[in-house]
Amino acid sequence: MAQDTEDRFISPHVEDRRRFADLLERTSTVIVKHLQERGSLPVDCSVPPKSIREELMKQSLPAEGMTADEILTFVEDYIVPWAMPMTHPRSYGWVNSPPAPAGILCEAIATAMKGGLDSSDTPSACLMHSLGRWLMELSGFVDEDGTPHGMALLLAGGSAANLNALTVARFWAARRDGWNIREEGLQGDRPSMVYYTSAEAHSSVQLCVEQLGIGTCNLRRISTDNAFRMRPEALRVRIEADLSEGTRPACVVASCGSTNVGAIDPIDEIADICEEFDLWLHVDGAYGGIAGLDPAYAKATHALNRVDSLTLDPHKWLQAPLDCGALLVRDSRINQANYSLVPEYLASSNVEDGMSPQPWEHMFELTFADRSLKTWASIARLGREGVRKMVINCNNLARLLGELVEEADDLEILSPPSISTVNFRYTPKDAELSDMQLDALNQKISDAIAHSGEAHIPTTKVNGAVSLRACFLHYENHEEDVYHLVSLVQKFGGQRDRIGADQ
Repeated sequence: MAQDTEDRFISPHVEDRRRFADLLERTSTVIVKHLQERGSLPVDCSVPPKSIREELMKQSLPAEGMTADEILTFVEDYIVPWAMPMTHPRSYGWVNSPPAPAGILCEAIATAMKGGLDSSDTPSACLMHSLGRWLMELSGFVDEDGTPHGMALLLAGGSAANLNALTVARFWAARRDGWNIREEGLQGDRPSMVYYTSAEAHSSVQLCVEQLGIGTCNLRRISTDNAFRMRPEALRVRIEADLSEGTRPACVVASCGSTNVGAIDPIDEIADICEEFDLWLHVDGAYGGIAGLDPAYAKATHALNRVDSLTLDPHKWLQAPLDCGALLVRDSRINQANYSLVPEYLASSNVEDGMSPQPWEHMFELTFADRSLKTWASIARLGREGVRKMVINCNNLARLLGELVEEADDLEILSPPSISTVNFRYTPKDAELSDMQLDALNQKISDAIAHSGEAHIPTTKVNGAVSLRACFLHYENHEEDVYHLVSLVQKFGGQRDRIGADQ
C-alpha cells in the first residue's frame, strides 16, 4: 500500500543539498578566517574552558534534528576557536604539521564524492599508482637503477602502517620456516618468533608485537650509540644468541628519523645483517623517510632501497591533511598472500589488464576514505623541488638552533640536531641545580611558554633528563622563529622565581 504524501519521509539532507552553495559559502568563510588569523592567536589554544568542555560532553540527542545553520553556528562557537597548536608556525611540538591548503580543498571534494580506495579502477585508485611512485621517488624506495619499485598503501597513520608491515613480516617468517600462519595461527607448539628494534623505536612497534601475539618478551630492544642509532654489532650478537636458544628471529624494525631525537639507524649495515640471517627488514620512516632529499642525509638514507617495507607519513613532513600514513612494500604479492580474502559478494570480473588487485586485498581495512587525492594535491602543489627545499629548510633551522644552544652559556644540548629535531635544556649560569631541579625547571619553562601563547615546545626525556624538544615541520618556519624560541627559553629560565621552579 502506497504511503500518503504527507507521511512520506523526506530527509533534511535534501534541503541542505539544495542550499549547499549558501552553506558552503558560510563554511568557507569560517575556514578562511581560521587560516588567515591563526598566526595571531595563541599558539596552543586547543583546550577550551571547563564550561565549554562540559557542554560538549553533555550534548543530548536532538529529537527533531538541528538545522544546518544551527550546526554551523555550534561549530563556530564550540569547536573552531580551540585550534591545535601544530597549525601555528611557532609550534615545535611532536612530529606533526599543518595541512596544506590544496590538500584541504581536495579532501573536501573527495568527501563530497564519497570517494574511496576500496576498488582498483576508480579515479582515486588509479591516481594511487602515480602517488605511490612519487612517494617511492621522494624516499628513495627504488631499485638500484633508481626506478620506483613496489606498491604503496595509504592507512590511518604510521602506527597502522607499522602494524600492516609487521603482520606481513610474521606471515613471511612463518612461510620461510615452512608453515602457514593464516591456517595454523599461533596455537601450535613452534619456536617463538623474535622481533628486533632500537631502544629509540616508536611505541607503536611494541603495540604491534603485542597485537600480533609475538609478545613483548620476544621483542629485543637493541642498544644505541651516542647518536641514538641502533648498534649493528649488538643486533648481530642478539640474533646469534636467540638462534642458539632455539627461537626464530623474524624481523628487524629500524628507524629513519626516530620520534624522540630524529635518529637514523645505520640502515645499510642492518640490511647486511638481515640478508645474512634471512630476516624481514622494516624501516619506520614515518617522520624521516624523505630526509634523504637533504644532501646532508642522502648517505644515511640511501639504503632505503634495500628494505622490505617502509612506513612514511604524508601527514607529517608532506603536510597532507590528517589522516594519512603510507606503507611502501617491495613485494606486493606477500601482502596479498597475507591479507587477501575475496567473498562472492566482493568478487569482480571487471579488473583490466595492468591494474593491481583490489587495494583491500593487501590490508585489513575494507572500506576506507580516499586518502590519495588530498595527499596527491599536497605533494603536487610543491613538486619535487619544493619538497626538497622544505626539507632542507627545516633541517637547517634545527642546525641553527643547535648552534645557538652550543654558543649559549645557559643552554645545553641533550641530543645532537638530527634532521629537523633538537633536544636541549636550560641550565642557569648563576645557580648549581640538581638533576631533579633542572628537570622541574625545564618543565616549568615549557609550561610558561605554552601559557604565554608565544610558542609551543613540549618536553620529553633524553637519557633520563627532561628536555625541551623542538621539531621544525611547518611550511612557514624561518630563522626568526629559532631566535625567538631561544629568547623565550632564556627569558622564562631567568624568571625561575616567577614561574615557580624549584631551586
